[in-house]
Amino acid sequence: MWKMASDGLDTLREVVVRSSQTGRLRVDVAFLAKEKQQLLARLGAQVVRLVDEGKLQVPEALQHICARIEDVDARMNADVGRTHDNAYGAPRGYEPEAGGYGGEDDEEDALLENEVDEHAEISQEKRR
Repeated sequence: MWKMASDGLDTLREVVVRSSQTGRLRVDVAFLAKEKQQLLARLGAQVVRLVDEGKLQVPEALQHICARIEDVDARMNADVGRTHDNAYGAPRGYEPEAGGYGGEDDEEDALLENEVDEHAEISQEKRR
């Protein structure tokens, strides 16, 4: 009986050791894949820079990719300023839907004039 229990424990230990080695290998492969992606991204950025500077000529198929990257960069740069605006095109903190921002003739504005607008206060605190 002791022999069977000992053999069973040995088998269990081997399974655990193999499983942990396999798990470690999976983690190592995942880290290597991430490092490869980062290196490819760095290489790509350097190639695009060299193409933009006219120091590197690439085949036509790659020129289309470089042009697309330039287009995406231009669109990102054009849109980055708008990401800080609210739906009405005003800086964040001015949300008419929160109340108290209607026209001067609006009756509700007269009633809400003395009321505290917690949305605007929170926005002002964030800016400080």
